[in-house]
Amino acid sequence: MGETAPDWQCPSCGVAYAKAGAPAARPGGRATVTESGIGGKVVLAAIVLLLAVVGYGFIGPSRDAATPVQAGAYEGASIVMYSLTTCGYCNQKRAELRAQGIPFVEYFVDKDAARSNELFEKLRAVGHSGGVGTPTFEVNGKMLPNNPSLDTIRKHL
Repeated sequence: MGETAPDWQCPSCGVAYAKAGAPAARPGGRATVTESGIGGKVVLAAIVLLLAVVGYGFIGPSRDAATPVQAGAYEGASIVMYSLTTCGYCNQKRAELRAQGIPFVEYFVDKDAARSNELFEKLRAVGHSGGVGTPTFEVNGKMLPNNPSLDTIRKHL
């Protein structure tokens, strides 16, 4: 199975990996980064690793991770997280909630139009108009838009 995309582009989604000056042509038509003396595959691996760490929330435990959680502390709580599949903040918040043992239901509004409509109807009902950042939470009936902190989420549990 051969790749059809150039070295600088993701073959699945077409996103450009990075711009690092003018690449010099190598025999065989492939390009390499010559300014740093590092081959394109090493640079690509470093970029992919950086995206995995930063963009997907694998940064480690949150600052609140040291806070002890008592068994059943969140029993009966209703937490809905409205997310985007491409949102790094959503990935980070998901990891923080799991690390804290806080149960939640997650809906991806970019994949489910009904949930997207539900989110904006709920926000309009509480007087929120205009743009909204993700993740947005509904905690025990209270809408918390624009990536609220764990402390803010806990106040409504």
